[in-house]
Amino acid sequence: MEIAIYGKGGIGKSTVSANLSTALAKEGLKILQIGCDPKHDSTRLLLHGEKIQTVLDYIREVGVKDYRLEDLVHPGIYGIACVEAGGPKPGVGCAGRGILSTFEVLENLGLDRDSFDLVLYDVLGDVVCGGFAVPLREDYADKVYIVTSGEFMSIYAANNILRGLANYKERGNRVGGLIFNERGFEGERERVETFGQAVGLPILGYVARDGIFAACEERGQCIVEGAPESPPAQEMVKIAKKILAQEDLYPAKPLEDDTLEALVLGHKIGQKGPKVQGKFQLEKRKKKEESYYSKSLMEREPLHGCAYNGAMNLAIQIRDGITISHGPRSCANLSYQAISSLGRRSLLEKSIVLPAQIHPRILSSEMGEDSMVFGGIEDLNKALDQALKERPKLITVVTTCPSGIIGDHVQASLPKDSGDSSLIYLETDGNLSGDYMQGMILAYKEIAKQLAENEKTRDPFLVNVYGEKPIANSTQGNISQLEGWLKPFGGKIHCRYLLNTTRDRVRTMMKAGLHISAFHDYMDEILQDFFKKTYGITFFPHALPLGYDETVTFLRGLGDFYKKPDLAQEMIEEGSRRYNREMESLREDLQGKKLMLVTYNNRLDWILKTALDLGMEVVKVGLMNFSQDIYRESIYRDRIGEWEVDYSADKRRADVNRLKPDLVVANYNGPNMDQAPFHDTIQLTPDIGFDTGISLAKRWKTIFQQGLKEGWREDEKLFNTYKA
Repeated sequence: MEIAIYGKGGIGKSTVSANLSTALAKEGLKILQIGCDPKHDSTRLLLHGEKIQTVLDYIREVGVKDYRLEDLVHPGIYGIACVEAGGPKPGVGCAGRGILSTFEVLENLGLDRDSFDLVLYDVLGDVVCGGFAVPLREDYADKVYIVTSGEFMSIYAANNILRGLANYKERGNRVGGLIFNERGFEGERERVETFGQAVGLPILGYVARDGIFAACEERGQCIVEGAPESPPAQEMVKIAKKILAQEDLYPAKPLEDDTLEALVLGHKIGQKGPKVQGKFQLEKRKKKEESYYSKSLMEREPLHGCAYNGAMNLAIQIRDGITISHGPRSCANLSYQAISSLGRRSLLEKSIVLPAQIHPRILSSEMGEDSMVFGGIEDLNKALDQALKERPKLITVVTTCPSGIIGDHVQASLPKDSGDSSLIYLETDGNLSGDYMQGMILAYKEIAKQLAENEKTRDPFLVNVYGEKPIANSTQGNISQLEGWLKPFGGKIHCRYLLNTTRDRVRTMMKAGLHISAFHDYMDEILQDFFKKTYGITFFPHALPLGYDETVTFLRGLGDFYKKPDLAQEMIEEGSRRYNREMESLREDLQGKKLMLVTYNNRLDWILKTALDLGMEVVKVGLMNFSQDIYRESIYRDRIGEWEVDYSADKRRADVNRLKPDLVVANYNGPNMDQAPFHDTIQLTPDIGFDTGISLAKRWKTIFQQGLKEGWREDEKLFNTYKA
């Protein structure tokens, strides 16, 4: 038999548990008592006051290969086997995770619970979290008993324990009843009896308040051992025998909070007494900081990726900094591989160097199992010491799920004196704060807030670029193009926020007088709103331009900003001549071709203008749901055959068969997508300028002239060959 004794902290459940174990052991039963309370005092009276090493302290101090069961199970009075789970210091770590670890260790070491006549779990019941609820699970307690007094919070905890039990109702009835541990105030007994009747539970015993408890405890004894003839000891023996013999158990039927308050207190909290007369003045508080959320959170969509990884991908872009991943080594390793994979591929396949992503400077605090229980601050401090030895300009700490789950107080642990290194803390807590995009939002905000200084004077010839996509291999080429446009006006790029930059560029970014968005998308709306409200800056009205129309508008905007419209017009005319010349040479081969566009991109006008200028027929535009943007209108919509949002692969196949396009252009093409004759892929981050559409059109011409077939179309033939 296995029983669990639950109750509010300090209610006397450990005293009750020890006396029940003693009463049954004196009858000749073989008993195991496991204390599941961080105070680790459940078995103290069974060991005559001796303190034993807890399981959690043991696994923290002893290597796994040296674990021995006899180090954890200690003999007490009457042969009672005693185990204490233990827990972290108050305010750190996760005691519930500690309970889970304790049970895992005992099971792995071969503790045979079936060899005992009764196993008693003494469990803290203030909060029935996943760890403290372990004895309620399938393989553990057959019967559950709740120790309570008549105090409201004690009864409230008892009701909460019933709520926890209700989550395991598929196992059937398991509640044995209540054990009343008296406090001694008027009407207390009636309160407990009223509660018991309301939840349908019997009271197995009434343990009266008696000085004999204190007298025995001074000798390190429980009353069943030290004062066996006393009335409270006799009551404990009766309760123990009832538990042993009890066959009828009860369902967990917790009360709603309002019902509980009215039942126990006679009124709902906050409704008793006359209204207080008079007025008082509330202290003025600062307006709560603006909150920004990713599209996935706003639209209640499934999370796209992890906030931790989103923040990591931006933090590593400050090239003279070190990023510390506060969590298990595996989190840092996965993030490192994800960040560096595109950099390695771009270098090997295209000779494009993405500096921050070739070898990101990432350290891990390497949280382990003991960190989950006792807190990971010591691990973090070791990683901080290691980082500080390298004397980087910046150290950024990004938290993972484990750190957030156990509530590590990371900010308070950051050293006050970090020398010349700046310290930044990004509390993403893995995916607890949201998806990948939410992590980027947090990083954008916090890095600016913790680093950027608000300058009084701003230089219009210093330019900041915001919101470039760090995973795209076209970003450096686009920056070179922007630099080429800015140079004739006297402008130069000061800070790329956040891509391949430095701490001091971020720190002084508000010296810039021209602020340009890389994209006009959902993230850009957030960035512009944040920087306008925080630093009072005004953004250039045009993002980095894609295609002919946007480039003309962008260059005119630069001319107006720098008061050199003639210079801008010269650049536009040169680009227009090249665009028209190239399009004329391509039109003969592409005119009349039927095009279908399936894409995540929401800036489509540059593609549509290219196709329409070439005389192509756009038979369908299918817009797929995109985690980083919302659907936007097109100025060419009335010239498109069909236009559909929330598009899917199934619709794509059907539409290709129905519309018979010559070419399907999409962000992603793969096997079994459709049976169109030809496919082309568009980048999520295309090259900017007049040549954006021209490059696309040249590729289309090559596809049609050479009859290029995608390699994946041969996969089935190869598979069948090897299978044979």
